[in-house]
Amino acid sequence: MELTDGEELEQIILDAPIAICILNSETLVAEMVNDKFLEVSGKPYDTIFGRFYWDAFAEVRSDYETALTSVVETGKPYHANEVEMMLVRHGIEETIVVTFVYAPIRNKAGEITKVAIWVLENTNQVAERQKSEVAKLAFREERDRLQSFFMQAKVGICILSGPELAYELINPAYQQLLPGRNLSGRPIFEALPELAETPLREVMLNVYRTGESYEINELLIPVSTHEGGPTKDRYFSFSFQARRDDNNIIDGILNIVYEVTEMISVQQELRKAREQAEQQKRVYETITSGTPDLMYVWDLEYRFTYANSALLTMWGKTWETAIGVGLRENGYEEWHAAMHEREIDYVIATKQSVRGEVAFPHATLGRRIYDYILIPVLNERGDVEAVAGTTRDVTERKQMEQALAQSSEELQAINEEMAATNEEQAASNEELSAANNELAFLNQELVEARQKIEESEVALRLAISAANFGTWFIHSVTREFITDARLKELFGYYPDEDLSIEQALAQITDEYRGYVSNKLENAIYHNGDYDVTYPVVGLHDNKLRWLRSIGNLKADPSGAFSAFTGVVMDITEQYLANKNVQRAEESLRMAIEAADSGTFSINTRTFDFFASPRLKELFGFRRDEEMSYEACMGQIREDYRQLAFQMIETTVNKGERFELEYPAIGFHDGKQRWLRGIGTLQHDSDSTDVFFTGIINDITEQKEDEQRKNDFIGMVSHELKTPLTSLTAIIQVAGAKLKNSEDTFLAGAMENAKLQTRRMANMINGFLNVSRLESAKLLIDKKDFNLNELIEEVIKETTLTVSSHTITFNTEDRVIINADQDKIGSVITNLVGNAVKYSPKGTAVDIRCEIIGKKAQVSVKDGGIGLKPEDMNKVFDRYFRVESSHNRHISGFGIGLYLSAEIIHRHDGEIWVESEIGKGSTFYFSLPV
Repeated sequence: MELTDGEELEQIILDAPIAICILNSETLVAEMVNDKFLEVSGKPYDTIFGRFYWDAFAEVRSDYETALTSVVETGKPYHANEVEMMLVRHGIEETIVVTFVYAPIRNKAGEITKVAIWVLENTNQVAERQKSEVAKLAFREERDRLQSFFMQAKVGICILSGPELAYELINPAYQQLLPGRNLSGRPIFEALPELAETPLREVMLNVYRTGESYEINELLIPVSTHEGGPTKDRYFSFSFQARRDDNNIIDGILNIVYEVTEMISVQQELRKAREQAEQQKRVYETITSGTPDLMYVWDLEYRFTYANSALLTMWGKTWETAIGVGLRENGYEEWHAAMHEREIDYVIATKQSVRGEVAFPHATLGRRIYDYILIPVLNERGDVEAVAGTTRDVTERKQMEQALAQSSEELQAINEEMAATNEEQAASNEELSAANNELAFLNQELVEARQKIEESEVALRLAISAANFGTWFIHSVTREFITDARLKELFGYYPDEDLSIEQALAQITDEYRGYVSNKLENAIYHNGDYDVTYPVVGLHDNKLRWLRSIGNLKADPSGAFSAFTGVVMDITEQYLANKNVQRAEESLRMAIEAADSGTFSINTRTFDFFASPRLKELFGFRRDEEMSYEACMGQIREDYRQLAFQMIETTVNKGERFELEYPAIGFHDGKQRWLRGIGTLQHDSDSTDVFFTGIINDITEQKEDEQRKNDFIGMVSHELKTPLTSLTAIIQVAGAKLKNSEDTFLAGAMENAKLQTRRMANMINGFLNVSRLESAKLLIDKKDFNLNELIEEVIKETTLTVSSHTITFNTEDRVIINADQDKIGSVITNLVGNAVKYSPKGTAVDIRCEIIGKKAQVSVKDGGIGLKPEDMNKVFDRYFRVESSHNRHISGFGIGLYLSAEIIHRHDGEIWVESEIGKGSTFYFSLPV
């Protein structure tokens, strides 16, 4: 409805039964507000009238400002039906449901001068409708559940009505007991005359008279499956309960019946089987008593049902005390027992064997190392009925392997020592041979010695110069301080300036000056070496330097002190680097504490295991409790434990980085936690040992959040699809009826609504596919199809809604691939849609399909805004969107390319992009032919 700006407008607004507010079209200032609008908005009159509309309704401005602006600019009204919005009403944030319209108001010249806002609050109506729908759904579900329970029950159930006890209702399980009998509507003793002479007759009549419930177990009744047929002895258990009407008067009996004929037969066979089992047990014990291996069997409750004599000897127990009890009663430590119980559960669940190695105390030989294997025992139906195990003592083998490894190292060392000894012996012979020659030239060498000393002094000076050291000399008597130019430079002096000891000490910072002076005096007066590190501030350049001074005393021929000499070196870079390392280590420690991480270290040679208190907590141990490496690994859930062992072995043997997410079962609390472990090899600089070190974090909450998020996305997507499907159908019907209508606005609105519902369906399908993908439920249904024809179909569908771009398709090959046609179609649709969205109107989108080698390659090229190099590596990430001033108006959630990449990867294909800012992008994907 459109209003005309005139004298009657104000009276119409004020008398209207619905909420109305009139805004100036240029300033959006409220010029008229009726009482109904104030009631719905929950705001005072003076906060709306005469004020900028979005000042009063700032809480919904971001949602609807664009729509209101569009009404002013285009003259087309905006409709919103039953939308939720959060308003601040009477000072309180409140979520309400409203239907509203932004409508233009024109003057007599047809110009838009005002905008009318029509509002109808639907909060109560929507809430009541939702409650009604929930109640109806609950009633239907309860009715269906009870009927389903009754009809699907595995036991026979019937209702007998009236004093004649006629069959009123019979479930399939009851009818299956008597497949050839017509029961419905007939009195029970007429339909089943075999029961008339049994105790059941009096029991049922008594239940009907008194209302007392009654049960009979394992009653023998000769009964026929077909009326008039031969009878057969069968055993049944019955339960009878009176049924009462609305007046609490008995009007029938509920009868539940189980046939236990087979159970009675099984019990008889079981007695025979026990006798045979006892005989087999004696035979089995005779066979296994002679082996040193430990052999045993558990039932499904972790109890030992068999143990051979070797195992009983190791425990120091008898058959009577060991059989029929669990692991802990037979001396297993808590972690050891819990580990085997998880392994038993794994064998039962998967019907696969488990192999491992563990240390366990022997009753007489002490702690031993055992290799064991657990296998499932299957019954005739293929179900696990027990778990059998065999354990072998490998202590001596392990010790031998260690001894061989040690002997190999020792033998290598001996060989090296022998080689060195031979070399030394050969050198000694050469030295003895040369001794005589050296004695002959001794006099000549003495003459040359002085020359060599002089040369050494020159070399020393060159070395000091090359190392950029400063040198100093202190005379013992005069205390004359002689320095070179480099030392003066280190203290901030010029080369031609004098520098005394006092002046040098003055440049040392206050906190170090006394310490350095004392060290200097102590070295001079107590004949000590001088080695001290300290900071100085240059006299002229004010530069802070860290210096290290090293010196020693020089004695005269009598042994008395004559001079004190030394060098000074600039260690600023090394000192600051060391401080940075210390700060980094402290930062790492604080980061580990802040992240609540556990840390570990394993010596790869000795397998000594260190675990921090937090790490023990993550595996369900107490912080002050001892936790061995085996106990730690034993808490990892069975289906991840072997993978963890393999990855640790790969890290230790190949030096590869360890990174794994896995579940662990708490040792004491039994709680499952998801953990993320990261570790690397570290070499000890003080020894040849190599350590496997790392950290472990608790990511349980992150895993649960991911699962809840995926569940929520999947649920919401499913719930949205049903009303959207109905809405799409309504829009299509309305569009068809308005096709030849003279009202071009409504016809155009229907086309626009059709386009928007299609976009919403694509968006919902995208979220649903992401949820399925991350829940491992995205199925790939491969079949052979023509890729060229699929591309042409996508182009045809796109051109129905897109007229702003030219889409060209070039191909010279007929490309047949084996893939999921719908999934690949969604990838092509997404790439073409993005090319249209992110390129200017009037530009072309070029699609190519060709065979390259053994792969089919598809490319989609646009003339759009292009991608930055740093964005090209992220464009296929989930929820990533390129942010720039050019594309802020473009809608999307950043899941299209992510989902497309996952679909291509699941087809063993590749997807990539080539782009340049301002020149457009080309997206490629390839699939095996």
